[in-house]
Amino acid sequence: MAKHLLYLTNHQLSEMVWENGNFSAVRTFDHYASGWSKFSDYFASQAEPDVLLLTDLIEEDFQRESLPHVFGPAQKKLIDRRLQNLYRDTPYRTASHQGREKSGRKDDLVLFSALTNPQILQPWLDALRTLKIHVVGVYSVALLKPLLFKKLKVGNAASLLVTHQSSGLRQSFFQEGHLRFSRLSPETAWSAEAIAEVAEVEVAKTRQFLASTRLLARGDPLQIVVVASAEIVNFLRPRCLNEGGLSYRFIDLDEARDLFLPKKTKITLSVCDPLFLSLLALGRIESHYATDEHTKLHKLLQLRTTLNATSIATLALACAWAANDGIKAYRATEMVKLAQNETGVVSLKYKSVLASMPMTVANPVEMKAASELEQTILKNSPRMHALLRTVSEALEPLPQVKIYGLKWESIGRADSSLDPALAAPPPLDSADVLSPATMFGIPNKQIEQLSLDCEIERFNQDYRAALTSAEQFVKDLQRDAHLQVTMLKPPFDVRPGVKLEARAGDASAAELPRFTVQIIWKP
Repeated sequence: MAKHLLYLTNHQLSEMVWENGNFSAVRTFDHYASGWSKFSDYFASQAEPDVLLLTDLIEEDFQRESLPHVFGPAQKKLIDRRLQNLYRDTPYRTASHQGREKSGRKDDLVLFSALTNPQILQPWLDALRTLKIHVVGVYSVALLKPLLFKKLKVGNAASLLVTHQSSGLRQSFFQEGHLRFSRLSPETAWSAEAIAEVAEVEVAKTRQFLASTRLLARGDPLQIVVVASAEIVNFLRPRCLNEGGLSYRFIDLDEARDLFLPKKTKITLSVCDPLFLSLLALGRIESHYATDEHTKLHKLLQLRTTLNATSIATLALACAWAANDGIKAYRATEMVKLAQNETGVVSLKYKSVLASMPMTVANPVEMKAASELEQTILKNSPRMHALLRTVSEALEPLPQVKIYGLKWESIGRADSSLDPALAAPPPLDSADVLSPATMFGIPNKQIEQLSLDCEIERFNQDYRAALTSAEQFVKDLQRDAHLQVTMLKPPFDVRPGVKLEARAGDASAAELPRFTVQIIWKP
């Protein structure tokens, strides 16, 4: 997009158009009513141009002060108040931070500057506002000098940057890489030799000013960088000797053009004006002096552009999302069709296989029910061998305990809420007992009950040992948490009111003590 670059001096305004890396021819407008009229007529024919106004004026003031180190809104209020006190007669004022002091409270160092003669800018800005031209910003050559300073890679040593513009010679003093002040000497000579003589005199005045204001002590090193045409440099070089702490560096405009302008830019330079304009054209630099009133239209244009870009991005995202959903829906439809086709093929194969099979007495539903019934019976049918294995493990350490009678039965469903130990045994004609389904554990496993009739061998009239063996047998069975073990009949009646008798030589005395144990297993 083309940019209209305006270069304002105390005598005239120059206009150049930057487009596709090149400058157009220069148009000049006198600083009188006729020039203002021609300026308005010219921009009335332009279609919404972006305008950047660069000023190179004598009436520009610089003051560096230290302010308390604060943050946020308090800092802004403090700077605005100080600007109002320093430059109350002009709206074109600004402040830039230059680090902090190295000792004491370490206050902020701030450079305050302003264009002290606003009447020079007012006619041009009023014409642009009347035509509703978008003003990107109002800039100062002096405040662009730090960018030029960095591109020249001068360093942080005390330096004096001297440039030759159409308005005259501008000298800018830098210390530790920061601009301290800048002054413009108006053009009073027209030949290269005369300009060189003026430059020598003006540099000497500036050195005297630095010494008198104690910005630089006498004899301290000072680097002087001169950017001018080759003719001026040739006349100035013999006049400037590197002595007394002074060192000179000369940069002609051809070398500067290679440093600042794109290689495809074809322009012949006689002054430094295009160098500063190229800094504005190639970079996005925040405005120095423009007020909100001047840049209002440009900010609205930026807002409109941002909203349009956001709308386009949102629409593109929505289209991409919809396209993605459409592709997913299409793939899902294709997968459904494929699944339906596969289902049809499998159904045909199933019917074909079913038709080729011989006829059976039972239909598939009954066969399935029979298979499920078989699995249920295998899973839930009573298996007394588990109980017998537990009884065998309990008998192994007690060889004197023998079993002479055993009774196993299924007494109820596993989901019964009754306690098997307390429930009365079902009658012989009970449907649950006689039902084959119940006997085989349908639909749930059955509670199993095992009654053991035991006797104690090798008795030898040792009642205590016989009673201990019976009790130990019951305790060993009770270790299994799944079993409920009860001794229904002990080997001896040891209640306090019952006599325990035996006769020597009597045949009945040879009978072995017997006891009965009931075991209940609930799944």
